[in-house]
Amino acid sequence: MMYKYGQQVWGSVDISKQVTITASNNIFTFNVDGSSYAITIPVGTYTTSRQRHESELIQAISKATSAQNIPVQFILGGMHYDEKYNVLILEHTDTSNEHVIDQLAGNAMDTLFGQVKFNLPPRD
Repeated sequence: MMYKYGQQVWGSVDISKQVTITASNNIFTFNVDGSSYAITIPVGTYTTSRQRHESELIQAISKATSAQNIPVQFILGGMHYDEKYNVLILEHTDTSNEHVIDQLAGNAMDTLFGQVKFNLPPRD
């Protein structure tokens, strides 16, 4: 069965407004079904607009991964607890099956992702 969304892992860190990436927080690593991947995000300051649901940070991550054969896409997610904010989501490109996305790490972890807030199976 095909679903609208693949396996998703949602972060907990607010990436709304501006995020500054330096040489000390530019590496993000993770595993997908046991295979390891590493992303180096270009140094810079990236703006995310919650109102327009646009993110220079997500664009930079996507561009950094485009040359690699990574089976996940990076998307902007909206959270709403006490206030509204945006988080990074890794979503598997296969929308039919469950996948394991884990071992998220790297020196960018605290800046980009934080803790796993949700780990959701494929769904509509």
